[in-house]
Amino acid sequence: MNVLVALGRRGLMYVLLAAAVVWAAFPIAFLVMGSLKHGSEIWAYPPTILFEPTLANYRDIPVLAPMYLPNLLNSVVVTLVTTMATLALSVGAAFVFSRLRAGWLKGPALLVILVRMFPPIIVIIPLYPIFAGLGLLDTLAPLILAGIAFSVSVSTLLLKTFIDDIPIELEEAAQIDGCGRLEAFVRVTLPLVTPAIGAIGLFVGITIWNDYLFPLVFTSTEARTAPVAIAIAINNPDGVRWGSLLAMSTVHLAPMLVLVMLLYRQLVTVMTVGAVKG
Repeated sequence: MNVLVALGRRGLMYVLLAAAVVWAAFPIAFLVMGSLKHGSEIWAYPPTILFEPTLANYRDIPVLAPMYLPNLLNSVVVTLVTTMATLALSVGAAFVFSRLRAGWLKGPALLVILVRMFPPIIVIIPLYPIFAGLGLLDTLAPLILAGIAFSVSVSTLLLKTFIDDIPIELEEAAQIDGCGRLEAFVRVTLPLVTPAIGAIGLFVGITIWNDYLFPLVFTSTEARTAPVAIAIAINNPDGVRWGSLLAMSTVHLAPMLVLVMLLYRQLVTVMTVGAVKG
């Protein structure tokens, strides 16, 4: 009887897992398959599973959105610069919050948490006239600065959790051998949290790569990023060209999808940090 119950529970678990996978993978599968279909086949009912693939939708991207590739390059630059700057600041801040036990650090720690409580749209209102006065509108600078401001808080908190799990005695042993406090952290602790830094960097990169609000408000033409370009391409005077839109979305999805597949284990670790404590 117990064996049957165990098998039933395991079977139910597999069914729920399969349903979750199908639910999550369906939009991606529809996106990629739709980008390879002719226009008349995309919304055909019943859906066509077997079809002759075509790259015509990808060739039509420059026609539908002539600035899409430059916009995509803007997304790459903003994501790389913002992610690297965020990680550099987060490592230093996490080290201070984790290793220094000064009472005055409670204020900055609370501020870091409060930053995440405000919706970005609230902060955009005062930032817009500031960036306008500095002549930074329609440049990549506002996107990078705003992205860092909103990413560094959660990155610091996540990274602090990982540093807390590294015994401080390892750094103290290095200090006995002649290392300074900062040198001991860099040479001993930092290599141990490198996988976490990579996963957090991916988490930040995905957020910045898919950001729509900041580019929509702070840019107009030259510094526009790919998500805004895709949204604008929907309003085509000749009607919505779904094939090209799906192709643009697939191109935008591909880099992050590959990175997630490569860093899957590290990303899951970051997302579940603190869930289990022995």
